[in-house]
Amino acid sequence: MQYGSNANYAPSVKIGDEVAAQLMFVIGSDGGGLQHLGWLDNLKFAIKVQEKANELYPGLFRPIIVRNSRYNQHLGKAANIIEVGATGNTMEQCLVSMKYLSKVISEVMK
Repeated sequence: MQYGSNANYAPSVKIGDEVAAQLMFVIGSDGGGLQHLGWLDNLKFAIKVQEKANELYPGLFRPIIVRNSRYNQHLGKAANIIEVGATGNTMEQCLVSMKYLSKVISEVMK
């Protein structure tokens, strides 16, 4: 028995001849009441990365999620969580997405 759609179980995107697991930023905030002064800066960084990814590899990222927890993201600048695929994605798909993510981050950090 399968629960949910394949898009949720194994979110992926075709880039050239490869299938990459989709990525998703999870951004912690101060919405839960704990101090997190830099969460907007983390969000801005995530948006910058995602915009570049959309330019270079449309569909590589799923929409950004902002949560009311800090996830220790308050401890460093641009400390973000990037989820890689889901339980239905293969390791190969995840590694393919890392190849493209590294190219995106390289462009953003120039």
